[in-house]
Amino acid sequence: MDDTEEMAATPYAEAIGPLPVLRDTTTHVPAWERETSRMGVADSAAHALFRGVDPISPGTIFAKQMDRLPHALVPSLADLSSSITVVRRRREVGYFRRFSSFSEAFHDPVPATPSALELVLPPPYLLPPDGEEPPAPYLTKARDARQGLTGYLVGWHQGEYSSCPLALRGQYYVKAPQWWPDYEVPYGVMAEPPLVLTYAREELRRGDPAAWSVFRAEWAVSTAVALLQAYDERRVVLLYPPRLRDWIRSVGATNIAADARGEPDDEVEGKLLALLRLLDELPHTSAFVERLTNRAPNRRDRAGWVSVVLEVGREGSRALVDEDLAPYELPYSMAVTEARLAVPNPWGAAVARRRHLVRFPGGGDVPPSSAYEPVPPVSAPPEPRPPTLVPPRRGDNAERSQRVPRRIVAADALEHGDVPDHRFDALHHLPPRGVALGLANFLGVDADELERYPAGYLVSALCHLVVDVSQGVLSWCRTVPEEGSTDLEGLLNLVGRRALRDAVTRSLPRVREGAEDRRRRWSEVGDGYPEGPPSRRARLEEYPSGWGR
Repeated sequence: MDDTEEMAATPYAEAIGPLPVLRDTTTHVPAWERETSRMGVADSAAHALFRGVDPISPGTIFAKQMDRLPHALVPSLADLSSSITVVRRRREVGYFRRFSSFSEAFHDPVPATPSALELVLPPPYLLPPDGEEPPAPYLTKARDARQGLTGYLVGWHQGEYSSCPLALRGQYYVKAPQWWPDYEVPYGVMAEPPLVLTYAREELRRGDPAAWSVFRAEWAVSTAVALLQAYDERRVVLLYPPRLRDWIRSVGATNIAADARGEPDDEVEGKLLALLRLLDELPHTSAFVERLTNRAPNRRDRAGWVSVVLEVGREGSRALVDEDLAPYELPYSMAVTEARLAVPNPWGAAVARRRHLVRFPGGGDVPPSSAYEPVPPVSAPPEPRPPTLVPPRRGDNAERSQRVPRRIVAADALEHGDVPDHRFDALHHLPPRGVALGLANFLGVDADELERYPAGYLVSALCHLVVDVSQGVLSWCRTVPEEGSTDLEGLLNLVGRRALRDAVTRSLPRVREGAEDRRRRWSEVGDGYPEGPPSRRARLEEYPSGWGR
């Protein structure tokens, strides 16, 4: 018998009989009797599972599994596994026979990292849909079974898992290893469990080195395929843990992207490597996960992916983040960068200015030997220099004003007179959830745009702006000529850390005293908040009272 005949498989309905219908209990017993009459399956581990879970009616447990296998095939005796008595779908025909050959030749301990040599099935691994793919709920339930301290590695076809008592699961299923959380995919990722878990479950339970070597390699390929499919279908990158990415690299992007002839697909390989490089640049912290969750709190899977776009240039493919995840500085796409410059939000404007900020004299990123330009002694006569753009001091005479060229600057500065007092007072008892609405009233931006961010992020953005403006003044002062050093010293003192600290500490008592004074006046008038000076800009729209409600 040649390999073609040995690997041949017949649909279960044609070789054995009709599949049991889960909702029709009258079909369970006849289907189970036909199943047990097959050659070579009576003593299999699969049948032991059915009888162990429900000794009275094992046909019902058998029906729960076969309900997920409408494309089940009857394998040849050489391809018959003890863990499952059928072949789930056409592309898996011959797998157990190949695994048996691999296991017989495997005599080494489990390698430190997986490799393509441990893959039982040859490429291609990126296969087009053939109508036999498991539905997404099956993959989700398989992932849920792996969670927690009592999780088990379960195949998507094992619909009987929920019927198995907790005390018996250790006898029939593979316990999730302690290291498994470091290699688990985020919630919502449609990565199929390794095939070795289906056809060599008993070998995995016994700790067979060959089975676990194949398991790691197949899991790396399966998750890499899910990563590529997620980008192709949804334009997102899945947030895989670092160790899982190491497994994918160990197997090799060239091998994962190979076609049926074993030749690598350069385009697919470049795409996979670009996504992995971007994942290396993204932070893997609880704060970043919270930032993603806040973008769509009603989506459980939102913390597991980031929108990306792939750019192909001379240096190859490069993946860029295609959504604004401020305050994180990430490799953003051009669309996000342009949107940051166009939308007047606090963090985007600060980041845009910071990117073009001259930190040190000469425009370099490395500080000079001295952070400040040397100032000549007071008694030394100043050297003749052409007129420079030095900001005049208050009280300068007309001669100095004529000597310094004037600038015509258009600025949209916000002053205290633009905002009525009652808007400031409304912030005194503002809860955290109302910070976004209160801040939007001052900035003239859409409140819905800021409400997506937690109060801590908005406060961080304000602190960043203070530091950024201070740094901008310092950088400008360090690049101007030495003339007017007295003016520069005053500016530096205004934006120093000590001056900012003193200004904030002095402002708090004044704010409290002013609020109490206005509250007393309001109580005397008895008409509530008086209307302050009208806003001089249309962008400061009136919001309804009660920001914190």
